[in-house]
Parts: sequence; structure tokens; C-alpha cells
Amino acid sequence: MSTQLDPLKTTAPELHRFWFFVSTEKQWYDIIRECRSWFGKNWQGMAKVRKKLSARHGRLRIGPMPVWFEVPDPRFATWVSVKLSLQVQSDAKYHSGEK
Repeated sequence: MSTQLDPLKTTAPELHRFWFFVSTEKQWYDIIRECRSWFGKNWQGMAKVRKKLSARHGRLRIGPMPVWFEVPDPRFATWVSVKLSLQVQSDAKYHSGEK
């Protein structure tokens, strides 16, 4: 988990990292769209995902790729998981090796 600072030097709410397992660019963009509708600009996501997804499909490694998003509300992960039918794990569970 991380925190984010705004330009006024006040601490923003704590961000919670979740790992979503996406197979397509559309799924990734759908998560981004949900982040924007829930939180505006108060969230973060993994960089260069589109490039990594394209490379995976180019090498015939088709399958879900773990992509992280940091959001202020942990309920978001459950909502997106149900709405988009995606597997999601908390950062702690992802790093403990429970897949």
C-alpha cells in the first residue's frame, strides 16, 4: 500500500493496491474507465500495460496478465471483479503466492 501527496503537501487518503488479471486491452480500459468514474484522478495504475499485452499476444502467450491499480476505496476491487467478471487479488495475497 502506498500514499500519494498532493501539491498542497497534504496527505491524500491511503491507496490500496489490487491486482486484476486481464486478457485484453478492452478489459484494461474498462478498469481505467471505472477508476475515472469512481475517483477522478485520485488513483494510479501500472504503466505500459497495452505494450505488454500486445507483446504477450505476439509471442502466443495468450492468457491473463496481472495488472495493478491503486485506489482509495477497497470496495472498488469487488465491484470491478463482479461487473467485468475478472479475477482480482489484494497486494498482500498476490505477493504471498496464493493464486
